[in-house]
Amino acid sequence: MKNPVVSRIVGVIAGLVVAMLVVMAAEGAGHAMFPPPEGLDITRPEDQARLMELIPLGAKIAVVVAWFLGALAGAATAIAIARHILPGWIVGLVMVALSLVTTQMFPHPMWMIAAAVILPIAGVLAAKRLVTSRLTT
Repeated sequence: MKNPVVSRIVGVIAGLVVAMLVVMAAEGAGHAMFPPPEGLDITRPEDQARLMELIPLGAKIAVVVAWFLGALAGAATAIAIARHILPGWIVGLVMVALSLVTTQMFPHPMWMIAAAVILPIAGVLAAKRLVTSRLTT
């Protein structure tokens, strides 16, 4: 794309779509490996409050890995399309915001709240390193 503004907007949109798809796939794989406990109905507030104490550690790790992978893939897509780092950071910051919203829906351990901030940023930094070295000006 010749117009840098258009390429950056397209990069952000494509990056967000890729990030969403990767998070859905990674979390889906985590749910397949660690299905919710029997009798747990996450639509009931009392079950939401107990959710984090009932699910195994592996399920929690799968969620935070999904946040990292989504930010990595989304930022890499945005940077590659836009040929600029800013769209990658926009995707990463949206991922931080969405991850934090997720942690506020029901009680999460403090390490998951910290991971909601740290891992998407780490994903953007990794994407920057992977993609910018391959871009030609």
